[in-house]
Amino acid sequence: MTVAQPQPLVKTGLARAARPLVWLAMPALGLVNQYLAVETAHALAGRRFGLSWLVAAVRTPWAQAWAGCEILTLGVWMVVLSQLKLSSAFPMTALGYVLVVGLGWTVFAEPVSWPQILGGAAILVGVWLLGDPETHP
Repeated sequence: MTVAQPQPLVKTGLARAARPLVWLAMPALGLVNQYLAVETAHALAGRRFGLSWLVAAVRTPWAQAWAGCEILTLGVWMVVLSQLKLSSAFPMTALGYVLVVGLGWTVFAEPVSWPQILGGAAILVGVWLLGDPETHP
């Protein structure tokens, strides 16, 4: 049994688009996914978990939008992974954690603590250090 060798990354228009997709689209889609998850949870609050809860979830526009956004996110991630190495692309997805704290603070009026701010700064430094070995010595 032979294992297929990965194809070299070709510098096509898709390859040039992959880096902005992972830097901009993936964190933005992650943020939208989390927003839709919160709104779905609010729409289903107070319902007892079971079959009726599942039916209500499927019928809730928030959950439908969330499912659509998840499918879009999967498609974008597949484009990114077809053009970038996983070791370069994946650390950049951590930007979503920083954005979610910002979303909670700005949209949902959640308090932000100093440990969260320091943790976000550590994530940003880590993403910079791990995210693109081609730009670092």
